[in-house]
Amino acid sequence: MNLNTGIPHSIEHDPFDQLMDLYEQNYILIRRLLGDLRRLTPGDEFTLGFSVVARVTERGRFTLELAFTDHEILDSRQRPVTLRVRVYLDARSAELHDPRHPASCLQADRTECNRARQSRNRMLQRWLLARLRHH
Repeated sequence: MNLNTGIPHSIEHDPFDQLMDLYEQNYILIRRLLGDLRRLTPGDEFTLGFSVVARVTERGRFTLELAFTDHEILDSRQRPVTLRVRVYLDARSAELHDPRHPASCLQADRTECNRARQSRNRMLQRWLLARLRHH
């Protein structure tokens, strides 16, 4: 038992555990959208509703890289937004991939880094849920 809170340690909400749960939930949502992810190969493309295209950009033994381009959401230059997602097939998890963050996370406070990851991946989760509703 944790003496600081009186709550058994096993049921406290560890931010890292919450992040891993979010990654797992995002994996499940992507599977619901695309089906069996193990069969996908680079170049495979799927139209999800009227405005979204999902494309497999890379495939490794245990990873899959996806690009979801949403033509309804435009960036500051009025181009469709593309969400890059890395799927870890062996761990059954998926995260919104931001190539800028790994280097900055090495120099930043781990708590802040995990908070930023949680924020990005909560946004991915909301976006995936919206796509499932329209799919």
